[in-house]
Amino acid sequence: MNDTQETPRTAGPDDEFDPHKLRTITDVERSTDDRWVAGVCSGVAKYLNIDPVIVRIVIVVLALAGFAGAILYAAAWLLMPSEDEDKSIAAEWFKLDDNEEQVRRIGLIAAGIIAVFGLLGDWGNWWGIGWIVIPLAALYYVFVVRPRKSDKEAIKAQVMAEMPTSESITAEVQAKIDKKVAEKIAHAKQPKSKALPLLTLSLIAIGVAVTRIYADTHDGIEWTSYVAVALAITGVGLVIGTFWGYGGPLIFLGLVLGLVLAVGSALPNGRIGEQSPTPTTAAGVHSSYNHGVGLLELDLTEVTDPTALLGRTITLDNGIGQTKVIVPEGLNVVIDGELRLGELSVFGRKEHGTDNEILFPATGAGSALTIEIDQNIGNVEVIRS
Repeated sequence: MNDTQETPRTAGPDDEFDPHKLRTITDVERSTDDRWVAGVCSGVAKYLNIDPVIVRIVIVVLALAGFAGAILYAAAWLLMPSEDEDKSIAAEWFKLDDNEEQVRRIGLIAAGIIAVFGLLGDWGNWWGIGWIVIPLAALYYVFVVRPRKSDKEAIKAQVMAEMPTSESITAEVQAKIDKKVAEKIAHAKQPKSKALPLLTLSLIAIGVAVTRIYADTHDGIEWTSYVAVALAITGVGLVIGTFWGYGGPLIFLGLVLGLVLAVGSALPNGRIGEQSPTPTTAAGVHSSYNHGVGLLELDLTEVTDPTALLGRTITLDNGIGQTKVIVPEGLNVVIDGELRLGELSVFGRKEHGTDNEILFPATGAGSALTIEIDQNIGNVEVIRS
């Protein structure tokens, strides 16, 4: 009787893909070698056991389409730990401790969802965020990543120089070197002062308050103005942090504010909520209505002189949400509707998906009211009373 003996599975090197090992997205680490910026692409390539060039090409292509690549890269930079660090940048800033893995998973998934919306929407204005993210990323690399790496190498060289020349590099000696390097690095690390981030946040609060006072005396301003003020003050704080103090947390704040400002700038209007104009005369109907996020509803059924609208053009521009137009029965209208993502319905005729467009011609002879609708994401509906 022959006993079959299972051949033990040998584990491959740490940098090779092992199909028998259960791994998740939280296992990806930023590479410390072959890095161009933060080691994200080379880290992902090492995790997938593919050439880093492939990952870099994918990121560049996604960056050109809705800026999705930059969103994914920035999220991975903040949430993925480096191979030579125990914690990610976000974990160090916000003291996540045991919650780091959960926050990393949720953060990367959220970044993926935002990137998908960027691809589907394909908003050209998203390119504006590049002028914010790229300088911030460059500042972080020049003043945080490179000094940290060079300091560690200098300490290691110093320890090596202090070792007796007669000792050969055995496992015991290497362990002694590593221990001394770790002790010197721990001793060299000084508590990072929170004075600059706290001062910057205080100045942001003052700046927002001053902006609010200005808005109250000038019939209001767009909400994106508050974000722009906060981002400008954060930028000043980052510049100061390159010479004095520690401004690390301001990088994440700047990225968030830049993303919010980019999205807000992509919207036709900074208004959020509901806008439901119901004019009673043709003179009271505006030539254009702009909205940011929410419901934009134009009801023309209360207009007492609808024939005065013939020959005019009304434009409705909404960002995200719902646009609804109600026209009087019997009024000759031309509807030109465009919706980038969602459902578009004009007098019962529907289009849904991406890049929807319906051109509804006039139903009668003579002049007609032209209604042009342009929306990014959501639902557009045109009905008769």
